[in-house]
Amino acid sequence: MRVLARLRNTLMTGALLIASGALGLATAPSASANEPLANPSLTITGGCAGARSLVQIYWHGPNEASIHWTLTDTDRGDGKPPVLRMNAVGADGSQPFLFVTGETAAVLYGDTASGGEDNWNPSDIAQFRRLQIITQNGNTASGVECSTTKSVYNFSRVAYHYALDQIDKQYVWGDAGPNTFDCSGLVYHSYSRVPDLPSDWSRRSADSYYSWALAESANNNSNNSNLEPLDVVRVSASDRQVGDLVFYHGHVGFYAGDGRLYSALNETVDIGYTSVDILTRHDEFYYRIVGVRSTTSP
Repeated sequence: MRVLARLRNTLMTGALLIASGALGLATAPSASANEPLANPSLTITGGCAGARSLVQIYWHGPNEASIHWTLTDTDRGDGKPPVLRMNAVGADGSQPFLFVTGETAAVLYGDTASGGEDNWNPSDIAQFRRLQIITQNGNTASGVECSTTKSVYNFSRVAYHYALDQIDKQYVWGDAGPNTFDCSGLVYHSYSRVPDLPSDWSRRSADSYYSWALAESANNNSNNSNLEPLDVVRVSASDRQVGDLVFYHGHVGFYAGDGRLYSALNETVDIGYTSVDILTRHDEFYYRIVGVRSTTSP
């Protein structure tokens, strides 16, 4: 039986109320210490005039994530409380994030509040493909001034999940599946199976994928606030995570954890695991394919 994840919510300043709708507000109870995630897969800022959210996501795999959130009222004088909702979305529907009282929205009456969940495995969907983050200024009682929605896609861990389906298959130069692969063909095929991946994903050589990843990551703002539906984040070795791409001269593979590389290496071995240090790297960084879509109203 799966151990239930521990919910964490901490009142920082003011009053945090939890609501499932316009009625039935309840004061959030006191909680234990709550710390931000040490090494999130991605940190996303959202909000509009008067409301700001900051959400950290760590993808444990294709079905589970740790979440830490912070909600801030940036205009206490407007009389409108910030509201935060989050939903796990898959092909077969969605499941809302439950705040500390078991409700589906946080309504802030104060300066700032934060909380999270250590291991969220939404049981109502088969695959946790994206996290939808809705931040609005105002509720039904005060009137809603504005709202933003950000969808954060779990591309890297879902692609790695599909790559593992090809273990022990044969290496053939120039092939991209379904039965034989070269290194870039394995990456291309795995990401091509990821739902919601933008259509501009294309087949490239290993070195061409590196050039693309390098260019995409160089365009990011320092806080990654300008991430696009198909984008790349460059991370250091200390922040690497399972599913990140590792680039070598003429080769590419998936970081598999514990210093291992998962890839289609060459004709002498089948698809599988080797040391991440087996070949000469392009650089010391790791590259995480990500996606973020944003909408604002009005």
